Amino acid sequence: MNVLIVSAHPAQVHNFRLLRKKLIDKGHNVYWACTPKDISIQLLNIYGIKYKLITKAPKTFFGRVISMLKNLLILIPFIIRNRIDIVVDRYEPFTTVAAWLLNKKHICLADTEHAAKICSPLFKMCDVSLTPNCFYEKVANQLYFPGNIELFYLHPNRYSPQEPWDLLNISQGTRYALVRFVKWDAYHDVNLVGGFSLEKKIELVNKIARHCKVFISSEEVLPDELQQYQIRISLERMHDVLAGASLVVGESATMASESVVLGTPAVYVDEIGRGYTDEEAREGLLHMFRPVEDASKVINDKEWIEGGVEEAIAKAEEIVSEGFDINAWNEKHKKWLSTKIDCTAFLVWFIENYPESRAESMKADKEFWERFR
Repeated sequence: MNVLIVSAHPAQVHNFRLLRKKLIDKGHNVYWACTPKDISIQLLNIYGIKYKLITKAPKTFFGRVISMLKNLLILIPFIIRNRIDIVVDRYEPFTTVAAWLLNKKHICLADTEHAAKICSPLFKMCDVSLTPNCFYEKVANQLYFPGNIELFYLHPNRYSPQEPWDLLNISQGTRYALVRFVKWDAYHDVNLVGGFSLEKKIELVNKIARHCKVFISSEEVLPDELQQYQIRISLERMHDVLAGASLVVGESATMASESVVLGTPAVYVDEIGRGYTDEEAREGLLHMFRPVEDASKVINDKEWIEGGVEEAIAKAEEIVSEGFDINAWNEKHKKWLSTKIDCTAFLVWFIENYPESRAESMKADKEFWERFR
């Protein structure tokens, strides 16, 4: 079988790289196309994955249209030349249109409801839309699975953390927190208010630093006041850092969820959240807050949202303090993880047995999912 994977974000490199390896190990040919988004190319090079470069969409409408046309002119001949049987991606417009025009089987994954609304016409053009069972948007050709995107590469069957102490140049056993700031320029961030202000970023770091070491991962250049906390590690080791932390706090839904999967408490600031972060918050594994400085301004339409930025800072400080009950948290995490599957094992089976696997999965019961634990 010839499979094409398309990625447009660094997190998608992690999402699909183990799927690629497993399919190759089983004798299939796997091709990869990628946009040069952030550190995507560096990650592909680190993992030794050959790729076809496609263009990254600019922010303007006209620029996006031109980028769409360019990518169609790249992908369509590529799919024909390599006799691709199945295309797998995370709902990129150019991929969807190319696969549809060529009548190729197209399996899409989605986990961001806000993005799903923007891309809703594309779902009808895909053969199947794989979404976590906590995904609250209804989309065309939808098939739920008991997991989330982060479990594709961080499920215990797929990943075992390495000790982070030497990597971070700190003594073994030193408690530390990772703070994550994002750029807020993704297409699904349009019209959102953002996260921490500069003042609150500094306040957050100063308060956490009273209790433990602090490292910051930031998509934007840090101000002078926070430069000393900038983390400097090999890109592929970030998950080891997340797994060893006492706390992860910030504005990235992906990194917050990765932390939860790895067994690390997380504080997450975002205006709308995601189905998977909502689920983790309901289970008491992730603490969600809205980006307002006055908690009285929070319109709490979701009971698991705990307040605004001030409350987020207070919760972060509480988690790294001596009073936090990590044993109780660990019990909740163990229970939650037991309800999830090895998502990579499921997707390998799904691709190899498609389209019969689609019909079988639609009738899935508890016994069906047990084969992927």
